[in-house]
Amino acid sequence: MSILHKIVNHNEISTLELLLNGAFAPLHGYLNQDDHCSVLQHNRLANGTLWPLPLALPLTPAEKREAQLSGRIVLVDGLERRAIAEVSVDSFYRLPADVAELAQALDPARTPDTWYTSGTVKPLQKILHPAFNSLRFNVPALRQNVQEWHSIIAVQAAPTLDSNDLQRACEWLTDTETGGGLLVQIGINETSPDFHQQVRELRNQVKCTSARQVKLLLLPCVEGLGENRCLLLQALVSRNYGATGFVVGKHISMEARRWLLKHHDELGLDIIPVRAQRPQVVKQTVRHPLCEAA
Repeated sequence: MSILHKIVNHNEISTLELLLNGAFAPLHGYLNQDDHCSVLQHNRLANGTLWPLPLALPLTPAEKREAQLSGRIVLVDGLERRAIAEVSVDSFYRLPADVAELAQALDPARTPDTWYTSGTVKPLQKILHPAFNSLRFNVPALRQNVQEWHSIIAVQAAPTLDSNDLQRACEWLTDTETGGGLLVQIGINETSPDFHQQVRELRNQVKCTSARQVKLLLLPCVEGLGENRCLLLQALVSRNYGATGFVVGKHISMEARRWLLKHHDELGLDIIPVRAQRPQVVKQTVRHPLCEAA
């Protein structure tokens, strides 16, 4: 029986990697129709769990017909031509017209005629990276590494680390005196020509005498999310990696800050703000670790 081998692009591999390494808990696969609609409309799964990323696997009509025959889809790295994961299909669906408009607003390629499939995903081969593999961790490995830290403050580097964010995190550790450490989450596009130099400079920049330890974590970027969804995704991924506190940088808008604080109790994180800058006349696009704001 023929099994669909679907080519996935760089952005799809980024979300796949975060799914497989546990950063997207409680997800174990691609969303079904109810969850997909609920995330697009309410930033929650259908059961009410807070989740901002509409993680869905789109299919062409021809791909759908082929996948229906076996109920399995092998995901293939389009650059390396390596099979990296397999989807056990649960369902195929299209989005209702009004919800499809929300999906298309995030990704113009997602039309009302787009088919999606839901299902659990298992790894087949390790996703390869050109460098700095010592800075890449799955969730269980990192949690094991920092299990003796009393607190873990997550700071975002995108692609550089704002010294004000680092200072605020160090001040928080000094004030709380909990013997914790810093988790510096690095979001740098590894296809960038200065990728290696950026990581080396960031390594040299991270210094905090208040921290028991400092752990650098290199994460793939997820593109196409607006600032609110992006900020919430950062916080949830930080929590999944074991963070107890989350620094909100000064470049984050007041609207996004307020929106994150609305979910403070559900997040279970200390939200640590850095004083915001005055709003600019022209709002510029900002790249965050994990995602690129629209």
